[in-house]
Amino acid sequence: MLKINSTACIEASQEKTWAVLSDIENIPLWSEPVISATCTTKAKRGVGAVRTCELKNNITITERWVSWQEGHSFTYEGYNLPMVKSAKNTWSLRSENGKTLLTTQAEVVLKGGVFGRLLEPLMGLVTHKMGADALAAFKYLVEQGEPFAGKHSSLPRVPVTC
Repeated sequence: MLKINSTACIEASQEKTWAVLSDIENIPLWSEPVISATCTTKAKRGVGAVRTCELKNNITITERWVSWQEGHSFTYEGYNLPMVKSAKNTWSLRSENGKTLLTTQAEVVLKGGVFGRLLEPLMGLVTHKMGADALAAFKYLVEQGEPFAGKHSSLPRVPVTC
């Protein structure tokens, strides 16, 4: 199992950060691989909400929310991801010194048995880079109130503590 844990210090209140994070259809604003995101259920937030994301390279994935602690955290499971048997991601917020510490914890099991296990280190590197870009863009969106217009990789890396 591949475990990816990241943190980011957001210079905004927990309430403001949660308002952006909990808008689950806005992910294209801060994750470059995502072209569009739409909730396919009546619920647009909370347990049971389902989001379908159109990604670059003509890939469509589905995510279902399985936990939701209003104002603090949520967990979703991903389906139809290329090369992935199962994926779960938890995002949580904690107020620190007038700022917000965002934590994301992902658990991914690759398809392919032993071959999949051999790919984990490479997938970990790729995923870590994509995650760092997304966290930088998310931080920018929350703090500036608008999405970053350039390549997310050109943003400075986010501080991991507040």
